[in-house]
Amino acid sequence: MSENAVVPELPAENGVHVWRTAVVMPFITFAFVAARFYCRSYIIRRSWTIDDYVVAATMVSIIIHAVLMANATYHGMGLHIWQFTPELNSEYYLWIGISSEFYVLSLAGFKSSLILLYLQLFGVNRKFRIACYITMFYTLGYLTCNALTEFLGCSPIAKKWNMKLPGHCINSVAANIAYGAGHMTSDLIIGILPLTMVWRLQFPTTKQKIGLSLALSSGLIAWAVACVRWAISTYNMLIYDRPWWAGISFTFSILEVNTGLICACAATFSPLFNVVTSRVKTWTSRASMSWHHSGRKPSISWLGSRNEKDHPTWRHTSLPGAPPPLVPPPAVHTLHPTASNDSLEGSSYSMEPIVSSNAMPSIKTDDEFAHYDLQGLQALHPDRIV
Repeated sequence: MSENAVVPELPAENGVHVWRTAVVMPFITFAFVAARFYCRSYIIRRSWTIDDYVVAATMVSIIIHAVLMANATYHGMGLHIWQFTPELNSEYYLWIGISSEFYVLSLAGFKSSLILLYLQLFGVNRKFRIACYITMFYTLGYLTCNALTEFLGCSPIAKKWNMKLPGHCINSVAANIAYGAGHMTSDLIIGILPLTMVWRLQFPTTKQKIGLSLALSSGLIAWAVACVRWAISTYNMLIYDRPWWAGISFTFSILEVNTGLICACAATFSPLFNVVTSRVKTWTSRASMSWHHSGRKPSISWLGSRNEKDHPTWRHTSLPGAPPPLVPPPAVHTLHPTASNDSLEGSSYSMEPIVSSNAMPSIKTDDEFAHYDLQGLQALHPDRIV
């Protein structure tokens, strides 16, 4: 960092990746959030609960965080340390400090929404309810400390982005490593927590149990992203070219909060999944019946032409002076004298089974997921827990 450093056109270097991630990910996350509220409002038709309001507030926080991250790329994020000027360095740390507050707020939002969902599903179990409260206290406790450290970590506060001011700051390297470990452990606990209840429930099939486990433990995806971010962030704290590596670290920060909220929404998609699969099956059945019906038409036409050949239709065209037409004698069919009135055995008639293309067997399997909304899940009934 020097006064004579040549600053490229921003965003540059790793800042380009941060900018692209900050622009694209909120749109993807918003699609999942919109699908969640569509499912709650129009499919299962129930009023919002506290976890829904937390998800909506978290979406707003994530958008603000993405905007701040994208703006930070125009103030040096992702550049090499030798491309910084003192003025650009102050701007860079100022924007990092502001965006970090919304990063912490977004983490608290999606973690809390998952825990609140678990409480609604399995809150009938006292031990599980206590475990959720302890996890909530631990998660919000260390995140509150993280937010306060980001804001009050230097005295005076302005020293955080202007190192020339007199004063002191806490050991930011140790603090970031500790808080990163808190992110990973909380995500791991939240991901494993519902499995302790799901595998104690009685399900008709193992497929249902595995499917519900994957849906409710989707928070483990956010845990995997948090592990990668923590490893890169820790390495970033211990090297010289910190701004360049910070571009990679902050890219995973954006991915972490967006992935976490996506997982919080995906855990409630069971009714939407059931509706989509049922409609796909309906469309498939209709297409199959239409194809089957169109495939039988040539056979019917062939049978008609054969009957016309064996028994031609006599048509008479009257001409002046022409003799009267010869009319074929009527066909005489005799029944066997011992045959009953409702039997055609022994006659020249034959009966063939009539098959309708619209006659489809009714198939209902137990492997399909029941149409539940995760509020009426059988876990709410204590007699289902073994």
